[in-house]
Amino acid sequence: MKNLMIIVNPTSGDNQGASYAQQLKEKLAPHFDQVELMETEGDGDATDFARQACEEGYDSVYVIGGDGTINEVVNGIAEQDHRPKMGFLPGGTNNTYAQLFNMSNDIEESIEQINLEEVRAVDIGKCNDTYFSYYACFGEMIDATTSTSSEEKERLGTLAYAKNIVKALPNDQVHELQIKSDTESFEGKASHVFVLLTNQVGNLRFSKKKVSLQDGEFDVVIVTDEGLGAKLSALKDMVFGQLNENENITAFTCRELSITCPDKEDIQLDLDGDMGPKLPAQIKVLPQHIQFYVPEAMED
Repeated sequence: MKNLMIIVNPTSGDNQGASYAQQLKEKLAPHFDQVELMETEGDGDATDFARQACEEGYDSVYVIGGDGTINEVVNGIAEQDHRPKMGFLPGGTNNTYAQLFNMSNDIEESIEQINLEEVRAVDIGKCNDTYFSYYACFGEMIDATTSTSSEEKERLGTLAYAKNIVKALPNDQVHELQIKSDTESFEGKASHVFVLLTNQVGNLRFSKKKVSLQDGEFDVVIVTDEGLGAKLSALKDMVFGQLNENENITAFTCRELSITCPDKEDIQLDLDGDMGPKLPAQIKVLPQHIQFYVPEAMED
């Protein structure tokens, strides 16, 4: 029996999540023997529903919500004995994961783009006992970049990021870090660390290289200088994909790493825009771990 579970955050899509769920059900019902709708009411519900789908042997799980809801579902599916195929509709604000799949931000248009004929196994990150879809990081810059709206970016370009970062950086802190990976190590002062499965966080692209969600590697970016001017310079080179040309940025690729802060153990990490575990952290790639339905608009 081929079952589908639709997990919907009812506040997504301008509080029209339940209505979009019905449209999605009508679209997908001919392809499944049974379709079950599950509405979230609070934090963790999507994770519980996704884990239930694994335990009950569902063929597929479809999600309607923003990056946070997708993250919850990934946390319910990752490393389970049975992992359903996963699809999603973009119901959040920035919808970074949808951008990586070349999906429209318009939910109804995304429903039309659904293609159940092709799936792609993508990498997932694991940080201690929590999972993430595209980044783990800490530092004030992440809040400034993820809070930069598409409208601001369209109006001001890269200056939109600089404006928000200038506001955020007076509260920024520098820490003495030890980072060890399977390729390189770093020891010294740093204000920001980004561990990326892709080159994009929110509306900020870190490099111009082709996005791959299947290469089994992290891109690690460390901002090493504590001065405001240096951070703005680092931001500029991130925006224009010139990481290797900035002396205040250390960048490398790896498959697993550890991050410790000897002088402070309560640094909170950000995973996909939500609060993650505190340092120390053990982070590794789970290569091609979850199968995602690929929309018709996604390019090879």
